[in-house]
Amino acid sequence: MLEGQKAYFRLDLFPEVIKRPDGKKIRKGEVLKKGPGKFFYEIDIYTTNYFGHQNDDIERHLFGKIDTDGSAAISAMAAPDWMRLIHPHIVNYFEYLDAQRLRTPKGLNWLIGITKPKSYNDLLMKMQEVRRMHCTMWAEASMEIVGANESDVKFIVSDSPVTFYNSVFYPANAKCKFPSDPEIYLKGTRTIFPLDMNHCAVLTNVEYARSPGKLKAPKPRTNPRYFDETIIKYDDIIRERELQEQQVLSINYILKNRATKYIAAAKEGWLYPERYLKKTDWRSLDKVFISHSTKLYGIDREIFIGGKDGKLIATQDEFGRKPKSRKEWQEKEKQVQAMNEHVMKLLAKEKSNKPIKSDA
Repeated sequence: MLEGQKAYFRLDLFPEVIKRPDGKKIRKGEVLKKGPGKFFYEIDIYTTNYFGHQNDDIERHLFGKIDTDGSAAISAMAAPDWMRLIHPHIVNYFEYLDAQRLRTPKGLNWLIGITKPKSYNDLLMKMQEVRRMHCTMWAEASMEIVGANESDVKFIVSDSPVTFYNSVFYPANAKCKFPSDPEIYLKGTRTIFPLDMNHCAVLTNVEYARSPGKLKAPKPRTNPRYFDETIIKYDDIIRERELQEQQVLSINYILKNRATKYIAAAKEGWLYPERYLKKTDWRSLDKVFISHSTKLYGIDREIFIGGKDGKLIATQDEFGRKPKSRKEWQEKEKQVQAMNEHVMKLLAKEKSNKPIKSDA
């Protein structure tokens, strides 16, 4: 919200329509202005019930910690000096995104279709089991934090806070019908997550971020998988662009179209991006996410982790693929040893070229 603001405008996308005796229709409660605590929640949504006894441990112990840690992570990511602050929070950042994806009514309904739970209690247990399922591919994606500081319109709030957008699947497509979304493993599926009014995270599969296109968008990314260990490399997070008003409106338009029932904003006019957006074609909206950052340059990049002596500890390529055999591992060890020797030579040369200090 704006500085000093204590309430925001909430729009009901599907309000109750009441027909008056004179024939006029009233959209009941379509726009209301209240504090954040009055919206975007459901009572006892994470409460289990066994033998007539209700238990809210999931809310208090699991999501309580995730929310506390996630709040600090989001603040760090949105801060001007984010690179200095984010290191201790980066894992919590991805875990918080995953929680925000799965624990909503939309996420829970999606889980029902995927896991076929025997009861609501079983659904809540399965929700905990699949927690972190998106984190692997998010960690390997290209992440850009775009800004709205130069725009009069700011980012809005959605009851589906983690939004999946793929330009080739229009809102009427079967993949976009509640509670479904285009799968995260498709190359062109972007994850959109506003951090605050002026910052929005966009995560895109790296090969699509480098070279987008409608024919590539519906195809699976390289090495798609859930629940796998991977190396998080956050120094290539892109934070170089301030968006113009039409670009912010484009993102808000996507957020509104992919919301379940409610959106909210600090100003009422921001609830209606379609009124001010010059182009609303679903596919053309993808242009706002195209980055020309030099951090996307390169191909077949690899990550090596080694000790002081140059010993190889871990390695993977940018798609999370690791050595599959002892022979492949030994080849990577040779690469690391050669790189270590090369760096040592460069450091020694640099040291020998330094002028000798004199006491005179």
